[in-house]
Amino acid sequence: MNASVQFITSVRHIEDIALETFKKNPIQCVYRHDEYCLYVYLSSSVKTIESIKFIAGELRKQAEMHDVKALDIAFHRFRELNHFSLHQSIAAFFEGWYLASYRFQKYKSAQKDVTISLHYNKEYNELALQAKLVADAVCVARDLCNEPANQLTPASYVNEISNLFKNTDVNVTILDYEQLIEKGFSATYEVGKGSQQKPKVVLLNYENGINKKMALIGKGVTFDSGGINSKQGQDIVDMKMDMGGSAAVIGAMKLIADLKLKVTIQAIIPLVENRPSSNAYLPSYVITYANGTTVEIGNTDAEGRLILADGIIYAQEMGAEWIADIATLTGSIGHALGLKRAGIYSNQLATIDYYNEISEITGDFVWPMPIVEEYQNLLNSDIADIKNIASSPYGGSITAALFLQSFLKKTSKWYHIDMANVVKSYKEDGYYVSGASGFGVRLLTELIKRERD
Repeated sequence: MNASVQFITSVRHIEDIALETFKKNPIQCVYRHDEYCLYVYLSSSVKTIESIKFIAGELRKQAEMHDVKALDIAFHRFRELNHFSLHQSIAAFFEGWYLASYRFQKYKSAQKDVTISLHYNKEYNELALQAKLVADAVCVARDLCNEPANQLTPASYVNEISNLFKNTDVNVTILDYEQLIEKGFSATYEVGKGSQQKPKVVLLNYENGINKKMALIGKGVTFDSGGINSKQGQDIVDMKMDMGGSAAVIGAMKLIADLKLKVTIQAIIPLVENRPSSNAYLPSYVITYANGTTVEIGNTDAEGRLILADGIIYAQEMGAEWIADIATLTGSIGHALGLKRAGIYSNQLATIDYYNEISEITGDFVWPMPIVEEYQNLLNSDIADIKNIASSPYGGSITAALFLQSFLKKTSKWYHIDMANVVKSYKEDGYYVSGASGFGVRLLTELIKRERD
């Protein structure tokens, strides 16, 4: 069935529906003359780019619910939104629409067709194409995170990455298990050796004219059982998403290449499966890193920071001046911030307003977290330079950030994003659907754009 959309900024524009109805739901459907008309109320509450994306996502779901196959849409009412330009508004709409169309049905016996054709003024084609590039990159991250652990192993992950960047401007290098020690990834080697699925490292290089070298590092734990310190939770199925940071980096690299951004950037993605076995690393082990730092293992379930440190050292050796790492790192960040904002740490000064602006632009919401230097002593070790777990149960996300900062040179600009609480959709709302959120793709791309500019 076909349908049309009418955006309204006042109930004066229609006679069918009362204002009170729109207050409950800004999207209302009327069946008239053998066709649905979907009314979308652009009320005064639409004050952010994100709210437009959400409306587009809800519209997409309403259309699907009514079995609409084609939708005629006109954007002239968007001119009445005073907070941002017409092009910003329409681009946001397209992004929300495309993101809401995502479904992970790969393992469903009966797959539902969710295709809906959009008909609109062709002068907005370029905005639609740009929004589609963003949504596709986010959905790459969603796909990877939604894969079950028996399908996405370090070896199969490598194949997925290689296929994704085939015939693009991103060069892919794979470091196999036997090469890890030689190339300086000693912690990745130790963390992953307990699994039959041997660890690997993927290096992605993109060079497009800017000399400043930047690096992205993503935690790629394809399943985290906790290792010898096995997790105690009743349901740990979502530990298949412990590679969410790596998925964000891969999505960002795809988007950077698709947009042909003028940057020089390397992505470093350590891939491991953390599980116990007779060959697994143990509490009390001491790992010596490529820069000579020694780390005592206090808990094998604090493995993410170990492999990220490998990446930080490697990035600096390759000359990176700007580094961002992202990981589903600690449960503590969820206790601090809940389920809608990730924590962001940095050695670059920035205001809360700056991070709020980035959050609103991208839809990946972050909150600045403090690096409390006084907590560094909580990582003291009796036998090594540092321990991988703090002696206090409090402030776990902060002490994890301090651990990573220990591997930074003073000249390196650094962001650390702890996204453990947002890797999965908080709820099926707006353009979010069930499963992985795709968090981090838009955030990393925006941070890189700002550093480049």
